[in-house]
Amino acid sequence: MESFSLYKRFLSLIGISLGCIAMGLVFTMVNTSIPSIQKALGIPLHQMQWMMMSFGIINCAFLVTSGRLADIYGRKKVFLLGLSFSGIGMIVGGVSQGIGTLVLSMSLAGLGNAILLPVSQAMMVTEFPESQKSRAIAIWASTVAYSMAMGPLVAGALLEAFYWRWVFWLMIPFFVISFVVIVLFATESKNTVDSSMVDLKGMFLIGVCLSSFVVLVTEFNQLSMLLKGSFVIAIVVTFWRLWKHSHLFPSPILLPELVKKREFLGASIASACLIFYIWATFFILPIFLQNIRQLSSLTTGLLMLGITIPVILFSPIVGKKYQPHRAWIFISVGFLFLIFSSLFQVFFSPSSSLLYILLATLLYGIGYSLICSPSTTAAIAIVPPYRAGVASGTFVTFQEIGGTIGLAFVVTIVRLNSSLAVGIQKGSYVLLLIGVIGILCSILLKPQRLKRGIADLP
Repeated sequence: MESFSLYKRFLSLIGISLGCIAMGLVFTMVNTSIPSIQKALGIPLHQMQWMMMSFGIINCAFLVTSGRLADIYGRKKVFLLGLSFSGIGMIVGGVSQGIGTLVLSMSLAGLGNAILLPVSQAMMVTEFPESQKSRAIAIWASTVAYSMAMGPLVAGALLEAFYWRWVFWLMIPFFVISFVVIVLFATESKNTVDSSMVDLKGMFLIGVCLSSFVVLVTEFNQLSMLLKGSFVIAIVVTFWRLWKHSHLFPSPILLPELVKKREFLGASIASACLIFYIWATFFILPIFLQNIRQLSSLTTGLLMLGITIPVILFSPIVGKKYQPHRAWIFISVGFLFLIFSSLFQVFFSPSSSLLYILLATLLYGIGYSLICSPSTTAAIAIVPPYRAGVASGTFVTFQEIGGTIGLAFVVTIVRLNSSLAVGIQKGSYVLLLIGVIGILCSILLKPQRLKRGIADLP
């Protein structure tokens, strides 16, 4: 009986991991394929920008709410729903003939991602006994990391050998097999302790606020002064209402008491700056490599590995060396690496050598690995264990907002220039500024020993 139970848990782990592998592949593979999709369908850059921003906006709005819905209605059921949304999104993307269906595809993928990310972690925790939880979660984290790392290379190979539609279609079997295995072997679980209230109003407000900001930034030169003013008012009013609502609702999307903590806020904004950098670069870099540097899709995928491979290699080392009081050091040094990478990108040109580009991506990857884990740990470590889930949701919401804003802001700067090369150069200056902001945020995590010492004096 025990061996059968272990067998079921193992197969359940495979099912969850397959869903997470596909989830990790979606972002990096689709971004790597943007130049090929753009050329094949003749879609302007700003419309391609909306394809990825729809992913971010939906993801931000539903991320915390989907976790709460899974607690209430059953994690297995909601996880299957997430797989369905993602799978349908990939089918729609694969048959797309224009930007409308591509936006719909990535919106469904964003909704699926918002479900799979938090619910898969919760399923891992409930599926395995205490002695096996750490190992199961480590496998979960590894599958996501490795799939994201291999995404650019897989996309590049597919684009060379087949057609861009296979970038979407390849992921469908992962979702289908994951769905079948979860149905057959995963156990259902719910949260029967906490309140069953869902912050639908918070979800609506954050969606409207972020959407208004993205429309304002992306379409700024196309909007009348009246519309610009209207969007600014919408942003201010919805953010104010979200903040007020968060003080009144028992389980809000954003916890005010966490946001007011210096350490949590510093770590969250630093992580948001990192994701700002990641989303903007993963969109722009393939366009530079293929449209300006005139490299093949496969070579582009290989160069993009310069970002993802260091994350796999250095993250375990950072995890071993990391200590809470040194989080600010890891994060600040990580942003220094990102700043150096941006400086290299400022001087990208059609004649840039492959070695020069590879060095820029390697600096990026090292900085990424130094920031990611310490910023997450620093944010979650300050809350009691029973609130870790809510704190994690608030933290990840910060991250996704940062990524969506980064994509909107930097890509808009790039496309508003008559020359794509000049636009990418100006976008790199923005990333330099984000690196500086990240360093300033890391200082908030520096232990205030001197201040405590003075306070303790008689």
